[in-house]
Amino acid sequence: MPPTTVVFDMDGVLLDSGHAWKEVLQELFRACDRPWSALDQQAFAGGDNSRQWASYLRRMHALPWSDDEIVRWVTDRILERFRVSLPLLPGAEAAVARLGARYKLGLASSSPREIIAFVLRASGMEPYFTAWVSSDDVASGKPAPDVYLHVCALLGTAPDTAVAIEDSPMGVASAKAAGLRVIAIPHVWFPLTGDELATADLVLSSLVELQPETVASL
Repeated sequence: MPPTTVVFDMDGVLLDSGHAWKEVLQELFRACDRPWSALDQQAFAGGDNSRQWASYLRRMHALPWSDDEIVRWVTDRILERFRVSLPLLPGAEAAVARLGARYKLGLASSSPREIIAFVLRASGMEPYFTAWVSSDDVASGKPAPDVYLHVCALLGTAPDTAVAIEDSPMGVASAKAAGLRVIAIPHVWFPLTGDELATADLVLSSLVELQPETVASL
């Protein structure tokens, strides 16, 4: 089936947010008097929803706050940074606009809903997206397929007619498990191994290469 829909990931695809998340988590550990060096960043990094990653941090590092308090604290401080400067990746707005002129667009992100909503409004990209989903809207975050299945249902799109734009191993695995084709644009925050790149249907070096014809070629 030819593609009818494109579903973007946000962090690492449209937004260079890794620095902000790292800084805020470091502040969280300081506020809780816990050593930042104790966090296994590779084990923590991923597509888990807010409930999952807050619970992981609380349990693994004995943080003295509830899961809800951790999520609220982190979300508020991420938003503070984005209000000062929104770290869009080069070509993000142009890529969304040109694909939106030809395809129905969705967004499937691991970020909390408030952060997604702010980014879409502040960037001016909100009108291009027919539907968007946070992993907080589903039972399990990436690499589970839930978030992609949910956004496809909201879009009224069969997964096998949708193409995901992803940057991370967890995101690629999530989209493939849901039955979407995947265009991978690797990001330095979540490097993809050769085997992981091989699972994508196409690999690009930047958003500049992401054209309507590129999607149609799948």
